Amino acid sequence: MRKILLGLVIAGFALVVFISVQPFTSTLTLDPEPALTGAPEENIILEPAAPHFTVTQGESHQALLVTNYMSVPVSFSLGHEHSHLTFYPREATLSPDRTREIDIEVGHQCSPGEIELPVYLRAEVNGERFGVETVVYFEVIEGSISLDYDEGDLQVLWNDGPAPRGVQVTYRPPGDADWRVWGETPRLDPPGHLDPGDHEFEFKAKLGEVESAIETFTIQVEETFAEKEEEEEEEEEKSSGSTAVRSSGSEPEPDQDQDKEGTISWDGGTYTGQLEDGIPHGKGVWIHSDGREYTGDFKEGSITGRGTMLFPGGEEYRGDFKDGVAHGQGTMTHPQRGSISGRWVNGRYVQEQVQEEEKDDREWYEN
Repeated sequence: MRKILLGLVIAGFALVVFISVQPFTSTLTLDPEPALTGAPEENIILEPAAPHFTVTQGESHQALLVTNYMSVPVSFSLGHEHSHLTFYPREATLSPDRTREIDIEVGHQCSPGEIELPVYLRAEVNGERFGVETVVYFEVIEGSISLDYDEGDLQVLWNDGPAPRGVQVTYRPPGDADWRVWGETPRLDPPGHLDPGDHEFEFKAKLGEVESAIETFTIQVEETFAEKEEEEEEEEEKSSGSTAVRSSGSEPEPDQDQDKEGTISWDGGTYTGQLEDGIPHGKGVWIHSDGREYTGDFKEGSITGRGTMLFPGGEEYRGDFKDGVAHGQGTMTHPQRGSISGRWVNGRYVQEQVQEEEKDDREWYEN
């Protein structure tokens, strides 16, 4: 009996010592991977944010709720079969016991009316793939286009905000029946055939089936840098008394086909537009075999005047040209580097205040 009692006392003493020392003992334990509770598709909830909602073309609205009731994070992606609708975010990772709101953006050319949109969610948890589905019901309301003219700029507004690309603007003199193309957003420079000065026109804009009201503006067309230089050269010739002598010794006959339009092979590419004596003269489009594309003014077989040049790498120059290169005021836009605006001389960007011999070494534009 004594031995038994002694053993109990020793065991009790050891237990007291272990408990008192335990808080100061450092141990390393590895948490086991959380076990899934129930099937994944039963713990990832995809549901509409509202039974029904309305959204205007070109705008967005909260559409879905995704909730993760699992004990592990879940990465998911959303999909549907409508070409003018986009979810934001379309992909995400959702922590346990969290809900993510999903917006839907309606494209500017999405047809107005009621939409019943099946939506599917795809995810993977611990190597197991699964999916859930739901249906969203909403109505698309037609957007609105309006026109404004402010400080020399013709502006197109969509739902009172900036208009998307591709809105076509047409114009006509007051009283005319025929509409002519002015341009498409974001390029709304005056057509090259308009003379410098003030012009009163009626305007309207259209995207898909949406059309603006007709507005009347007085447009100020400025003289291009190239035209100014030509006038200065002519004045210099007159002041020096020099005159041009024609080899025939007589004035040429007026060209009867001055406003003729057509398509020809020209300068390594294809030209479509106005022609004079069989060469580009007036307004036209030139597409080179190397991928360059120019739209704008031509003069006597030369890219001279105002226009836009697109390059294969995505760069775009908009402004004055002379003899095929940037010359005058213009803006070069690079997809990654942004834009640079100012004065250009013989294809090279120069500072506004410096002379031609003090050109900036940054040659953004190459012939």
